[in-house]
Amino acid sequence: MLRSTRTRAAFVAATALVVTGLGHVPAQAASDPTPAQLAGDWMLGNLNADGLLTGAYTDIDGSTKTFVDHGSTVDLAFSLDAAGGRDAEVAQLTDAVAATIADYTTDGDATYSGSSAKALALATSEGRDPRTFGGVDLLAQVEETVITAGPSTGRLQDLDPTPTEWFDDYANTIGQAFAARSLTRAGSSLADEATDFLLLQQCDAGFFRLDFTKDKAATDQSCDGAAGTVDVDGPDVTALVTLQLAAIDAPDADVTAALADAKAWLAAQQTADGGFGSSQNGTNANSTGLTGAALAALGDKARATKGATWLRARQVIGACDGKLAPETGAIAYDDATLATGRKDGITDPLDRLQWVMSGAQGLAGLASAPATTSAEGASLRTPKFAKAGTKLKVTVRGLAAGERACVTGLGAPRQVVGAGKLTVTATVKAGTVRPTLRTATESVQQAGGTKVLGKKKLKVALAKKQVTRNAKVKVTVKGLAAGEKVTIKLRGKKVASGTANAKGVLTRTIKVGKAKGVAKVSVQGQYATRTGTAKVQVR
Repeated sequence: MLRSTRTRAAFVAATALVVTGLGHVPAQAASDPTPAQLAGDWMLGNLNADGLLTGAYTDIDGSTKTFVDHGSTVDLAFSLDAAGGRDAEVAQLTDAVAATIADYTTDGDATYSGSSAKALALATSEGRDPRTFGGVDLLAQVEETVITAGPSTGRLQDLDPTPTEWFDDYANTIGQAFAARSLTRAGSSLADEATDFLLLQQCDAGFFRLDFTKDKAATDQSCDGAAGTVDVDGPDVTALVTLQLAAIDAPDADVTAALADAKAWLAAQQTADGGFGSSQNGTNANSTGLTGAALAALGDKARATKGATWLRARQVIGACDGKLAPETGAIAYDDATLATGRKDGITDPLDRLQWVMSGAQGLAGLASAPATTSAEGASLRTPKFAKAGTKLKVTVRGLAAGERACVTGLGAPRQVVGAGKLTVTATVKAGTVRPTLRTATESVQQAGGTKVLGKKKLKVALAKKQVTRNAKVKVTVKGLAAGEKVTIKLRGKKVASGTANAKGVLTRTIKVGKAKGVAKVSVQGQYATRTGTAKVQVR
């Protein structure tokens, strides 16, 4: 049974559930704003001349056509607001949607209830007058789509006063959620009914179904009263509904309980690697971004952070990303999309569409990306010397969880992802190598690099050719690398050691001992492949 009134404020003090709107997810102390900023920059770079995002499709004749994607534009506005620091850009996006509001919400005399409710949610969240949004009374337009009598009271429906055979009612739970949020914010007398009907769409397990009961006259309009099996392949619908319910100021006990059930269900959908997805689409950026943002709005910092970590590991860093190099900040839909983009690029509008849609919904999830725990930030370490023909080990530290980077300067770039101690190896030739760690925002290089030492015959000179027993003789070794370690042996026994000076020279004085005859002085540098000898006559 639907309730005729709803008193929300009375339950605020009693509830322990932390809820905020998508545009007001609280910043976490250990979060890193950089990934969301980069994603926002990339997304804003995809706006058309009118300040709106565009999509693409293949026409019946095989040609590629483009269209204005108002829905993704609104998603972007909400995501930027959630990430924070983009008030001016969100206002501009809102202006752009308002300027073309009729194109988004109507088609001739037909009114699309879901688009209208989503636009109203944007207008009210931005403090715009919903009765004059883009010259349209958007509040009245949404209210007209709400059924006010019968078993479907509160339900949205698409309207067309003169429907053709092609017209159908595509209203669903997502649009209903936007209506519940926006009508409540606007103070509409239909807000309670719209919210009540929305809550009926939550199934006993905690998730929200997408489609309403087709028969509007059916007595039971609830999810649990639906005939047959309810399709729940993925968390997207529940996440979107949760975000809208969480944005309702002072929710009553029913909304609070619905959010608690949705939170528990969403949390259980997270995969071991932190992502979210479905059996049909696999783990992906849209599901992970929406669900991560929803869990953040409900105070589940740990799972939101894991989701953000998954997203960051699939964000383009520019350097080392092949043909995606110009797309720093873009979020790949999944691993396969990232690999294909690196190989082929995303200049084709059909390819780019998926990236834009992933960014519009994935960006909000990145707001929970964890910061590095290293005080010095990203760093790269290599040994001072390496032996030619062997594998050089490069150690990377200081990346944040999920942060992508690559090491260049060792032939093909080496990819690294994540926190802690990371290593890459590469076989090196003689010379000096200077590996560079490249992240989305900086390049880090160790001063001096690594000197790779090849096989070499060292020059060994003795100050005297003949000496008496127990005498001392000065040994000079040349051809070394600066700082190279040197060992000097006399008759096979170590008698001295040291490191070469800046000119690659080492000088030591050794005692020749008591034994008479020819004594061999052998020298080894940093590696056994770098040697030299000399002889002295002991009388």
